[in-house]
Amino acid sequence: MKNESRHKTKVTKKLLTQVEQLAENGFNNIQISQSLKIATTTLSTNKELKESIQRGKEKLAKKVTSSILETLEKNPTNQQMLVKRLCLFSPVVNIKKPKNANEALENLSNATKQYADGLINESQLRTIEAVSNSYIKSYETTELEERIKKLEDKANEK
Repeated sequence: MKNESRHKTKVTKKLLTQVEQLAENGFNNIQISQSLKIATTTLSTNKELKESIQRGKEKLAKKVTSSILETLEKNPTNQQMLVKRLCLFSPVVNIKKPKNANEALENLSNATKQYADGLINESQLRTIEAVSNSYIKSYETTELEERIKKLEDKANEK
């Protein structure tokens, strides 16, 4: 068995074009390295090769997006599903910066109503819930601490 020596990959325009085309065809780095007999580390460390892979992936993404949009043109139900899923036309959520626990509860109530009316999506509602609940708990804790301190101060005066 021959002892095969490694050779340094010479980055040429032809190689860069080949790498870009393979990435555009959906090949991952391992498949590209195997197809062109290049070390995977070379692909991941050489700036020009990485840029070629990125350009190829961007072209692939454009092709896929275009294909999806062409398919969607034929089916309005799928269009609506995609628009909702991607939140393409999500409105600005109608909440205000709370100054107290009641205002945080009001935000939560408004968000729930907006969700029920289909004006915001579930992800937006969950975010508002998390922020509002966190604010309410913090506010209540702070308020309780202040009351306890006042009671302790009164007790110490007597």
